[in-house]
Amino acid sequence: MAEEAAQPPLTINTQYVKDHSFENPNAPSIYGTMRTEKPDLNVSVEVTPTQLQDGVYEVVLGLKASAKIGETTAFMSELDYAAVVSLAPGVSEEMRERLVMVEVPRHLFPFARAILADDTRDGGFPPLMMSPIDFAQLYLSRKARVEDTAGQA
Repeated sequence: MAEEAAQPPLTINTQYVKDHSFENPNAPSIYGTMRTEKPDLNVSVEVTPTQLQDGVYEVVLGLKASAKIGETTAFMSELDYAAVVSLAPGVSEEMRERLVMVEVPRHLFPFARAILADDTRDGGFPPLMMSPIDFAQLYLSRKARVEDTAGQA
């Protein structure tokens, strides 16, 4: 019984790059343009869990970043960084959702952020240093949107 109580609710079994791309379609001309004009950055975040078996999930943190100057693309980077995690037996549904949608992405984010920073630096741009993401707030916002959509149907 003491062993069960000591088992952590979440174990990250492995983490890995699932999909990754970087495009620099307007090199080398874009570098001159960037000396005089600041690009518009766009970053999006998506968390996608998939149950693999009872208590085992793959959680994919999808990050997309792009920079444009006017209509000209400076760069586009897409990364799906994932983990396979195990949840302790007996975890409530509410706790399962919070672990999978908040805690796992929170653990994955520093690794994914470093990959995107390396992408942009290696592509000849200043490293993209993403600010930390409040995954709890992101989860609550998306949950509220889903509930609103369900209520309107």
